Amino acid sequence: MALLPATLALAISAAPAGKVALVDLDTTMIGMASQVTQALKEAAARQKVAIVPGEELRVTLGPRKYNELVKCAGKPACVAQSLGDYPDLTRAISGSLAVVEKNYVLRLSLIDVKSMAVIADVDRSILIASRRFQKDVKELAGPLLRGEREARSTLVVKANARDAQVTVNGEFIGVAPVTLELKPGKHEVKVERPKYLPVTRLVDLEPNQTFTAEIRMILKPGEKVDDEVPALVAQGAAVADTQGFRVRPPTLVAGGAAIVAFGIGTVFGIQSSSGDKQLLAGYNQATDTYSGKRSEALAVHSNALIANVSFAVAGAAVVATAVLLFFDVQAGNAPLEVAPVVSPTGAGVLIGGHF
Repeated sequence: MALLPATLALAISAAPAGKVALVDLDTTMIGMASQVTQALKEAAARQKVAIVPGEELRVTLGPRKYNELVKCAGKPACVAQSLGDYPDLTRAISGSLAVVEKNYVLRLSLIDVKSMAVIADVDRSILIASRRFQKDVKELAGPLLRGEREARSTLVVKANARDAQVTVNGEFIGVAPVTLELKPGKHEVKVERPKYLPVTRLVDLEPNQTFTAEIRMILKPGEKVDDEVPALVAQGAAVADTQGFRVRPPTLVAGGAAIVAFGIGTVFGIQSSSGDKQLLAGYNQATDTYSGKRSEALAVHSNALIANVSFAVAGAAVVATAVLLFFDVQAGNAPLEVAPVVSPTGAGVLIGGHF
């Protein structure tokens, strides 16, 4: 008995034993929807997949029930309930086509009618002016019928305030923390909660990767925290992650050197000024002499020199601190964090971390 090639055997085992229903799209754009149906029919012919077209489903189910099936728009339970008793039917393709801003949004699902599972799905935005609709539809029809899933990304949204409501691309998702699968690309995340300023963030998701967006919310001016928020806010502080920055050890060393040098210069400057006043007090104009000793005059000169050098070092350290601080603000990757703190009773700066 001859053995089949491995790839051919796999294709036969993966192929559905029954027919696939092609349900009309839930849309008002009949002409565009017909292009999708035609592309699926051509792909099914190439793959030798038996299909049940929408016109046959309408006759068998009746207009009312078929219209209800169309309105399922890719919802597995809804589709399975409508087609569960259809003979020899194992899978169905259902979906919708809409216009959102400047894009056609095409959503299709290949559904296992018996288990109500989504085998593969498509969520594609196509720019209206690009004239790519027909080409993209032909490219996605074959993989969808074969059950090949498009690349997906996982988005996790967390917030420091409880009961924060999460909206993604204008659609309400739930209360943070939430986890959802999205197609790769840019998505708008908005987090809202009463008494807090809303936060909107644009995230860029990579294929087959998980991205965690940790949102820190700030109380509105004049609002007070309640008992339902975490300890960070309950202590009367809300930290803005977009305005904080981190200070690296070299910056701390430069800043400390500036403070120490300024302190030394101040001490020796005071001593020099005091000694100079004493010498001037002992000056005799008649004889043009001073009553002080030479050692006292040398001490005044030495203290003045030390003070001048210390002030010069302090000035250089201040400049170095400013430069390093600028790079810290730009980088924001050091272990010590400095961030503004806003509370109902006032404002300040929070410094924390380790080094």
